[in-house]
Amino acid sequence: MKAVVEIKGGFGNQIFQYSFANYLKTKGYRVTVNINKSNPQRFPLNSNYFGFQESSKVEVGLYKFLYFVSQKKFFNNSINKLITKIFIKEYNLESFLKNENRYFNHFDGYWLNVDLIKNQKNYLIESLMKMKVVGDNLKHNIYPGKTLVHVRRGDFVDVGENLSIKFYEEAIRYCKKRIKDFSFEVFTDDVDWVSEQKIFDKAKAIYGPTDNIDDLLIDFTKMFDFENFIIGNSTFSLIPALLSKSKTPLIIFADPWMKNSKKYFNFEKSWIKIRNY
Repeated sequence: MKAVVEIKGGFGNQIFQYSFANYLKTKGYRVTVNINKSNPQRFPLNSNYFGFQESSKVEVGLYKFLYFVSQKKFFNNSINKLITKIFIKEYNLESFLKNENRYFNHFDGYWLNVDLIKNQKNYLIESLMKMKVVGDNLKHNIYPGKTLVHVRRGDFVDVGENLSIKFYEEAIRYCKKRIKDFSFEVFTDDVDWVSEQKIFDKAKAIYGPTDNIDDLLIDFTKMFDFENFIIGNSTFSLIPALLSKSKTPLIIFADPWMKNSKKYFNFEKSWIKIRNY
């Protein structure tokens, strides 16, 4: 069985996609990845670090042709039936698990499944460690009470998916009551907005956005040093929460994950939901 996995979206989304690609490999698929939809300048997840070859132009063209034929009614019905027997295009994990395998498989989803990351944890850490800046800065030291707060705005503001200040107020208030020696640091793409909010006055540090790839990866590795996580609704901070060596982390997320889209996760029952107003 052959498979092309599309790599697209931001840093966190691509981690899920490479996890899914490796899951397919363990199931016997011959997998390549198509990175044409990704932005290597902003999100430098080289496919070689994750053990995959890039899909060839011929391969991508073939899958586009098979999909085109499978969707057209004006072809001979027998041709459509033949194509659907050998080819399928999938967008979500539930649909993939229900359908029979095909010889040609095109995967164009985000694969946002927590169990997928947990099952691929060793693979992901080993792959990320191949990136020199990650390997040099990944400490894996866990400091008791130290809590990460991730505030994503930027493009989320444009599409109405940014979290309200009320979410962060309730999340930090919850942590203060339940975490001994509580302290927190903020990672954000909007330092000005964070600095204007009174709830963040006691932050030990505020880390802002960067266009430098190495600095982005250093900030990402810093996230592994926290015991607890207020991840909001961003996969960028969700990944360190899932890969952390913290034995009993307190993890808070927004519910619903997105107000206007259908993205959702199968979170652990022990994780704490704070309403996404």
